[in-house]
Amino acid sequence: MRYAVFLFFLLLFPGAVFAEQQFNRDLYFGLRNDPEVARLQEFLRGRGYFTYPQSTGNFFSGTLRAVRNFQQDQGISPVSGFFGPISRGVANRLLAGSEAGPPQSIFSQTALSSFRGKVVISSLSGTSKTAEGEQLILTNKSTSDTISITGFAVQNSHGASFTLPKGHELPGFSAVANDPIRLRPGDQALIALGKQERQINFRENLCTGYFDETSQFSPSLAYMCPQPDPRKFPELSDRCIQRLDSVSSCRMLKTDQFTDSACAAFAEAHYTYVGCVRDHRDRPDFYAKRWLVWMQRDTEFFRNVVEKVILRDTEGKMVDERSY
Repeated sequence: MRYAVFLFFLLLFPGAVFAEQQFNRDLYFGLRNDPEVARLQEFLRGRGYFTYPQSTGNFFSGTLRAVRNFQQDQGISPVSGFFGPISRGVANRLLAGSEAGPPQSIFSQTALSSFRGKVVISSLSGTSKTAEGEQLILTNKSTSDTISITGFAVQNSHGASFTLPKGHELPGFSAVANDPIRLRPGDQALIALGKQERQINFRENLCTGYFDETSQFSPSLAYMCPQPDPRKFPELSDRCIQRLDSVSSCRMLKTDQFTDSACAAFAEAHYTYVGCVRDHRDRPDFYAKRWLVWMQRDTEFFRNVVEKVILRDTEGKMVDERSY
């Protein structure tokens, strides 16, 4: 009986059963093991843009290139590789079976954003001839508003742009960046245009100084790690206390070199990033006022001599501009 009903429904509405699900959220470089990214890869594969044999759910260089090619063919501007509202709208119209047509660029708008005067480009360094030397700082000048800048676009004088991604409010505990980059009053986001090998964007905290023991960071991280006081633990040996007293801030000890198991266990529990977070996460000053974001670009974005940079919100409206 159920099979007969299904056949009747299929004959009556042949497109309904096989209608493709629409894209409802932004997808961007760096996402890992994401089912929506896997679905995007299938969508791009069906149109000849994505050629990798498997849909991995990882938004890396192959997917970025495929999205850019799709954007270019569909007349989407900017061709950034960010699968945001404009690209989603075009893809969804294609999934619905209608002609997409080139959308109007969000950057054709001259309207001012409601965030103007609140989020400002407080610093801009663009004269370097490499992406690694380019950066800008966005500051929340509001005295009361917390503002998400994820989805904001930075546009240069040639009309090219990149879109600010999500990040990790508390890094080190999730492989996927699910948190909007939210600037509290007085917070800053340092946007570096070059690459960073761990490919993570995060709000600094008291413990993130541990990160550069295993990776290179430019700009450099702040060293704010509170030092444990081993003298408050009389069960530790004098030799252990002396050794722990000599450790620099935000630095781990190689516990495999310890002959004292109690000392090794103490070092592993307190002289690591995870231990630091566990010990100090509840402090009111645990989170710093700076986000660090890397756009993972290979080539320079800003002009070297004269440039005008515009910051736009998620609707394409002007938030701020800065020139040199």
